Amino acid sequence: MVNFYVSTDSTADLFAEEIKSLGVGFLPLTLTIERNGQLEFLPDNFQTKQDYLDFFNLLRNGVSIKTSMNNLDVHLNYFTKLAEEGHRNILHFTISYGLAPTMDVAHKAIEIVKEKYPDFSVRVVESHTTTVGQGILVREACKMRDEGASIEQTEAYVNELKMHIQHYVVVDDLFHLKRGGRISGAAAAIGTLAQLKVVISFDRDGKLQVIKKVMGGRKKAIKTITDEFANFTTKKPDCHCVVCHTDNEEGAKELAAELHNRYGIDSEIRLIGPTIGCHVGPGAIAYIFVADELRPEIIK
Repeated sequence: MVNFYVSTDSTADLFAEEIKSLGVGFLPLTLTIERNGQLEFLPDNFQTKQDYLDFFNLLRNGVSIKTSMNNLDVHLNYFTKLAEEGHRNILHFTISYGLAPTMDVAHKAIEIVKEKYPDFSVRVVESHTTTVGQGILVREACKMRDEGASIEQTEAYVNELKMHIQHYVVVDDLFHLKRGGRISGAAAAIGTLAQLKVVISFDRDGKLQVIKKVMGGRKKAIKTITDEFANFTTKKPDCHCVVCHTDNEEGAKELAAELHNRYGIDSEIRLIGPTIGCHVGPGAIAYIFVADELRPEIIK
């Protein structure tokens, strides 16, 4: 018997086949594409690998793509549908509050749904991360659900686990960081010419911060971020290490090989989805893992 239902917004970057096999509810964000003077709206519910590659090619070709937080109506329609389907005990995951106040909108929608369905209950987990990190939390919640854990036990576990997820992201396209206001236009131009790689990470407040700037190209950046793994203790090989990328499979494989050669870790390699891909741009590589230590309060 399933004790509760697991749900997530699309920032968890689960693939279509995973959503089906895990049996999770899925709320896609919407991407706004501007080209040829026209606006197109694309849901973040890609079905194939080619969908991801086509998206990153649009970014490479300078097409303007933006994301926005799902509004109250979108959440209301989604949770009403779940209530109508008979779901009453739900654990729902949202993007980090440090990136968007999605959790607040979800809570407002849930209260409205409860007016018609008083026994409708949703516990919202603000992930303090996004993309693959949020995906780790969702998959762990599904595992606990399938093993018979209660929703209370699962909520407590994932809220503790999220503070142990570590992130190291190497951004290849500095102009996407400029658009997000994390570096200046001049810094982006100079850094691109100098083959500067910027490393970003989530701090303990769930906000993305630039933590390092590495001169010398991809190989130097990979060595720099894999050095960081030595600062943590982990339950190897079960540290949920995932290497991910925005259409840079070669770089991801190089990063995974470095982690294996230095630490004996076999990493899963995954694509980052479009919501976060818009912000870091094509060519980014990253690794995410769970450590015994809490995420550093101030990342240096």
